Amino acid sequence: MQLTDTLLTIVCALIGLAVGLIYGLLPKKNDRLTDSQQRWTQVLSLIGVGLVVVLILLGRDLASWVTIGGMVLGLLIGMIPPLNRAALKVWPWLRPRTDNHGQKRR
Repeated sequence: MQLTDTLLTIVCALIGLAVGLIYGLLPKKNDRLTDSQQRWTQVLSLIGVGLVVVLILLGRDLASWVTIGGMVLGLLIGMIPPLNRAALKVWPWLRPRTDNHGQKRR
């Protein structure tokens, strides 16, 4: 494996880990997402899927699998309750919507 292949794999793994981590830290219910979070989930989806598709088309199988693994690992790490609570305190943007705007009336 050449140096460029190794660097590409590491960079793609870090991008995948970041995308998955953000998804893991965001609220799981769609009605709890703020407008900004909804926009960014679409952008992150495009980045994650687009990166994997480009890597597959370029024939970089290892980098594409490592990227997918990084996304899954980031998602699992972000869903760990103590880490999730700590991240919500540090980054207020990740906090769920608090008003009753998205809830159904009875």
